[in-house]
Amino acid sequence: MTNTAYKIAIIGPKEVIFGFKALGVVPFDAENGETALHVLQEIRKNAENTEKGSAYAVVIIVENIAEEIPADEFEKVCRGALPAVIALPGLEGSRGIGIAKLKRLAERAVGSNILG
Repeated sequence: MTNTAYKIAIIGPKEVIFGFKALGVVPFDAENGETALHVLQEIRKNAENTEKGSAYAVVIIVENIAEEIPADEFEKVCRGALPAVIALPGLEGSRGIGIAKLKRLAERAVGSNILG
C-alpha cells in the first residue's frame, strides 16, 4: 500500500491567497477566470501524478474568480473525487457559489432540491 501525500492549493488574487502559504497551502496567483481555469486544468491533468508529489486533494478557488469561469468548463474540472474544488468567499464576501454547488450535488444524490 502506497502512502501518498496530497497537497492543498488555493487559486485567486495575491492579496487574498498570500496568507495561506504560511499554512502549507500552495498558492496560485490568478487575477481572472481564464488564468484560474488554466491552473485548474493543469492541476486536474496532474491529479494522478502522485509519484512526483504534484497531486492535490483539495483546490480552493476564490468565488469571484470562479464566477468568471464558464459553467461548463468549471464542471469539467470539478468532476471526479480528486481534487475536491471548493469556492471560498473573497474580500467582497460570499456570492453563493459554494452553496449552489452543494445544492446541485444534493439534488443529484437524492433527486430533488432538499436544501431550498
